[in-house]
Amino acid sequence: MQSNEIKFTTTIKAPPEKIMEALMQEEHIQKWWTNEAKVIDGKGVFGFSDHGDTEARFDMERHDNKVVWKCTKSSMAGTNAWEGTTVTFVLTPEANSTRLDFLQSGYRESPCYQVCNDAWGFFVGTSLKQYLETGKGSPVVNSRKIKKR
Repeated sequence: MQSNEIKFTTTIKAPPEKIMEALMQEEHIQKWWTNEAKVIDGKGVFGFSDHGDTEARFDMERHDNKVVWKCTKSSMAGTNAWEGTTVTFVLTPEANSTRLDFLQSGYRESPCYQVCNDAWGFFVGTSLKQYLETGKGSPVVNSRKIKKR
């Protein structure tokens, strides 16, 4: 039976404030998730054109030690399974690092669930972590940039 959540925990050798910037600012998201990232007035649009013009739109909020993305539109992996989901990044300071608890909740039944689960694990647990710790992430590099909306 499939869970309606994608969740995991990772530890990053960076302060929470730096991680929040990497989760909220276009120039940072482009370096760990997709180079087709745009953030305008607290709304993120993330494209993946080399994967069938897939796109996700999020209302983005920042709290004390939490970043919340609420998906308002999605065609990820050819489905709308992300629409209505909430992606939450909870940051807990530790000695010389920050624990990041990731949760995408409200995920509907979808053939792309496992692919998305694995992808979040890579992009947050590996690419974001490497970007913050070394300055070099592994984002999806697509053939075109999305237009500002």
